[in-house]
This record gives sequence, C-alpha cells and structure tokens, in this order.
Amino acid sequence: MAADSPATSTRTPPILTSEGRAWLQARHDRITSRLARIEDELGNERSQQLISEQQQLVEQVEALTHVLRDAVAPRELSDDPSIVEVGDEVEVAFSDGSTETFLIVHPVEAGMDERRTSMDAPLAAAVLGRRPGDRVTVTSPAGAYSCTLLRRSRLD
Repeated sequence: MAADSPATSTRTPPILTSEGRAWLQARHDRITSRLARIEDELGNERSQQLISEQQQLVEQVEALTHVLRDAVAPRELSDDPSIVEVGDEVEVAFSDGSTETFLIVHPVEAGMDERRTSMDAPLAAAVLGRRPGDRVTVTSPAGAYSCTLLRRSRLD
C-alpha cells in the first residue's frame, strides 16, 4: 500500500512516548548498520542466508521508518484528563489488595521494558476509555478477573 493512499491517511498515527521513540530510533540505526554490513558481504558472497537476512532487515527498516515518521507523542494529542488513553500511566487495584502501575503504549513500544503494556493487552484494553474509580472486567487467556482503576496520568 502506498504511503499516501487514502487508507493510510485515515488511520490513527502510532503514539510513542519520547523514550519509546528514542528506543525505536536506536533499533532502526542498529538494523541499518547491520544491513550495510550485509550488503558489503553480498559483494563477496551470495549465500542464501545473507540474502534472507538482508530481506528481513529491509522489511524491519521500512516498518520502523514508517512508525517513526508517522508517530506522535502523547502530549501532541488532545487529552481528555478524565479517561485513560494510550500514553497514560495507570494504576489498578485487584481484589486481593495488590496494585499494579503500568504505561499503556503502542504495541511496537511494548517490548521496551517491564513497565510498558501494549494497548492490545487484555488489561490495557479493559481500562482504555475508562475513568479512575471504574471497576472493569478483564478477559484474558487465563480467565476473567476484575480490577478497579485508581488513577491515570499523561506522560510524554
């Protein structure tokens, strides 16, 4: 699909925290560097393994380039301070009295550290659009459970 096609222009841009953008940029740079080394090696040797790796890296660079180009920071969005949105840090309480604090992020940023949770994860999906004080039911592969949204705050 072309970058300027109507389907692309109407999609919501990925939301990346500033830390996430830096992490993805560093990943992009590492992959680009490895790709350059492979292209040099291909001048000397045309192994199927190098060709396959080159193709995979080209796809990864293209995907990361699109995400980095199109991404917006949470602070660039109109924020409704009363509801949970992507880019928010949230705290939830479980029925056993434990609490968990996590940052809801775009899936591409979720692997960055233990604190980040993909917006597609069951817990994050359950609290998106909800307000502090709301009790939500989370449907996960391990079964359904409930929690209460204690707070949300917008990060950059």
